[in-house]
Amino acid sequence: MSKYGLKKEIVGTAAEYIVNVSEGIDQIIEFFQSGREDIATRMMIDLIEGIEWLTQAIDGTRDIHGEYAMDVSQINSALHEISEAYENMDYVLLSDLLEYELLPVINVWRKQLAGIKGVLDNDNAEE
Repeated sequence: MSKYGLKKEIVGTAAEYIVNVSEGIDQIIEFFQSGREDIATRMMIDLIEGIEWLTQAIDGTRDIHGEYAMDVSQINSALHEISEAYENMDYVLLSDLLEYELLPVINVWRKQLAGIKGVLDNDNAEE
């Protein structure tokens, strides 16, 4: 498989995976809001690992994004605030940050990745 084909596959995987990340964030928010901090905090570990993988996938495929140039740096401030709230065990703030800071960025990325995937799926370039 060519480098282009590999990057195209990574974008496809990321476009599918980000749906799980978005749904996972919704579940974590629900658990925090219903007082199930034990489950929510365990799920946070997987969420952070998932976001880390997504940012690497987006960065590593940047050259084939075309008109859908994605900026992974926009998530850094949200992640920093989330980290502080997590360390301080401020679960109300953490839930709010997930809902109002992180989820909107993830949803924008979700649309962008779907757009990139759509363009790449219609591209007949050599894989």
